[in-house]
Amino acid sequence: MINRETPGSSTVAPLGNRSAIAKTATVEAGGSVARRFDSHDTGSALWLMAPALVLYAIFSLLPIAATFWLSFNSSAGFNTASSFVGLDNYAATAADPIVWQSLWHTLLWLIYHVVLAGGLGLALALAISRLKVTQVFFRTAFFLPHLVSLAVVGVIWANIYDPFYGLLNTALTELGLGAFTQGWLSDPALVLFSVNVASSWQGFGLYMLLFIAGLQNIDHSLYDAAEVDGASAWQKLVYVTLPGLREVTTFVVSLAMINGLKGFATVFVMTNGGPFYQSELITTYIYRLAFQSQDHGRAAVLCILLSLLAIAITLVFNRWRARLSK
Repeated sequence: MINRETPGSSTVAPLGNRSAIAKTATVEAGGSVARRFDSHDTGSALWLMAPALVLYAIFSLLPIAATFWLSFNSSAGFNTASSFVGLDNYAATAADPIVWQSLWHTLLWLIYHVVLAGGLGLALALAISRLKVTQVFFRTAFFLPHLVSLAVVGVIWANIYDPFYGLLNTALTELGLGAFTQGWLSDPALVLFSVNVASSWQGFGLYMLLFIAGLQNIDHSLYDAAEVDGASAWQKLVYVTLPGLREVTTFVVSLAMINGLKGFATVFVMTNGGPFYQSELITTYIYRLAFQSQDHGRAAVLCILLSLLAIAITLVFNRWRARLSK
């Protein structure tokens, strides 16, 4: 066959060479875009980022730097002159037994919140997800406590725990279980757990909704296959449901840990760290030092300690999550 070409036409490339030509064109186009991007003036990008950078510096970097500076100084109040004391604040903090007590209470508070709020959220999500008609009602009802501020929750539960007219002791007495009535907020062995129950009651609704969303994303064919294999309800929970909730569980645990480290309002309203510092957290002790004792230097040291604790817990948790994802 005669291949006729006009002077202004081009020969069609063979099919085998078209992919190579396309790759070359793509590389050349990408290179030109990269050159245009590299040659573009980055000053405009910096100007666009400037407002966010300024706000970040004012509200994040500057307070962090001021906290470090204050930890090396002694100040008796906001309007008094400060003096450089070096590591004296750190030494005084390390020698304070209440600091170590509050650190231990903070770790216990964190564990209580993850187990109570996270566990209750998971249990309710498993129960509610089986409902057909009233699921929306129970999801809304159990989420409502999360909309109440922690300060209001503290007031409500302080009245529930009242040893004389509180709802809990009254209900136990009416049920013939008067031997189990306690001074829930006055007993050193019970106070931290009792206050954490109130805080967890406020937070479990959010975790419940997250677990419900995770349950809805599990492939139902896995349950069908498990039923064909004769799996029991417990086996389906262990081998299908919980592995399917792995990503949601890690997110809920991380969120609960963050909320646990921020525990302050409920303790402050219900016990103010008492009795005898048995419910004192690092956050409440920071407030006590900074605004009651006017010892801003040691309060700054505790702020740094709390930040380091959060970083350490985050690193351990991320390593644990990485092992789960393998």
